Amino acid sequence: MSQHVLALPSPIDLAAAAFTLPLFSLVLAALIIAGTLFVPRLHNRAGGTASPTAPVTARYRPEHRALGISAIAVILVFAVENIVRGYLLNLSDIVEWWQYATPIFAAVLCLAMTLALIVLKGAHQPERPVVPTTRRTWLSFSPRAVLIGASAAFIALLGTTVAAGLASSSDDRGRFIYLEIPVPNTEIEPLRPWFYGWDFGVPVLICLAALAVVTWATLRRNAMRPYLRPETVTAERLARIQVASGAVSIATAAVLLALGGAFRFIGRSGSLSQLTIGNDDTIYDMVWKYAEFAAVARYLAPALEITGFVLLLFVAIRLLHRPTPEGHGLRPQPSAQPETVR
Repeated sequence: MSQHVLALPSPIDLAAAAFTLPLFSLVLAALIIAGTLFVPRLHNRAGGTASPTAPVTARYRPEHRALGISAIAVILVFAVENIVRGYLLNLSDIVEWWQYATPIFAAVLCLAMTLALIVLKGAHQPERPVVPTTRRTWLSFSPRAVLIGASAAFIALLGTTVAAGLASSSDDRGRFIYLEIPVPNTEIEPLRPWFYGWDFGVPVLICLAALAVVTWATLRRNAMRPYLRPETVTAERLARIQVASGAVSIATAAVLLALGGAFRFIGRSGSLSQLTIGNDDTIYDMVWKYAEFAAVARYLAPALEITGFVLLLFVAIRLLHRPTPEGHGLRPQPSAQPETVR
């Protein structure tokens, strides 16, 4: 009597399969954020940081709330698009360019609404004008580390999209969606898997440019509006740093999610290196000069997505946290001081 043994996948195989799902990255990010809440120092940074005084809180609370809701909205839009596209729609032979542009486009809309709030708030006249002693710019309230991280993410997505577009080839309909991988020393036609070509990348570049503009405009309007009165300058400075940091973090997270998706696509197609045809046991080597990068990109994609989700969750927790009345508020300055911040 023959016995058939059911081969169960190993834990390593299950983990590898899970990491191919973008929403699994969201689950891991949520676990990371939940873990940080049990560390007092990190918890204080996430939700228990020093808060402005009551008048300042009332002025900046709508913007903080808008940014916190925006972070959640980007996550929800990304998740809904992923589920609808991946499980509910039949998109055979359709260029699904929107899956890479969606998180960036969602961030553009969210930051545009926050910018509108800042513009409306800035239209109000201050109670007692503060004479500026230094010139404020869009860089004045943005932490340097946050800006450096955002710049690196923007440059990485820009460079990846342009390089992949240049490496792509077109189909018979003129769509740049293929990557030609030749099989040297044979008469076999080059393999043409789908690839992150121009038809996928151009919408991403357009959204990336729009995100850069709206982020810059948000930071500039946040910095240029007048203070309420001299004694609230310190508290308002803290509130504006929170606005700038939240806006840049949302933009960075959206770019990382798009970059993670692009890396997944490039890794699936560009890391092909061998081909077996039919029942022939002969293995043919395929040559693509960026195959090593594609293989690395495949493993980096989940890390980029996890980082993006962690940033969004961190912004939501930090800016939607309502400070206690007697909590960590900054007390007004006892005497009027001129503005000394950039």
